Amino acid sequence: MDMQVLRERAGLSRAEVAFRLAISETSVRNWEAGRTEPTMTPKKYLDTLRLFKCTPEELAAASEKSINQRHKRKPGRPRRFPDTQVSQVTDSPVCS
Repeated sequence: MDMQVLRERAGLSRAEVAFRLAISETSVRNWEAGRTEPTMTPKKYLDTLRLFKCTPEELAAASEKSINQRHKRKPGRPRRFPDTQVSQVTDSPVCS
């Protein structure tokens, strides 16, 4: 279940979520598209759980799924940082 499914399961539109949480509709759309993760105050977090009628685990899993769907790579597209490459720190003088 991703963020959009979580919202739809609660029977809410993006506009309703935005209004009830006092955030922009763009923020809700970005959560669902996996462009950004929800960041909020503890009170807003509790409001979100009540609004979506979900557990903290469900919200975290939905957010992670949305992010992971967004970041799937297209076939044939080279990886930016290969998994096998380990960055090494070299001892070099610091410029002043």
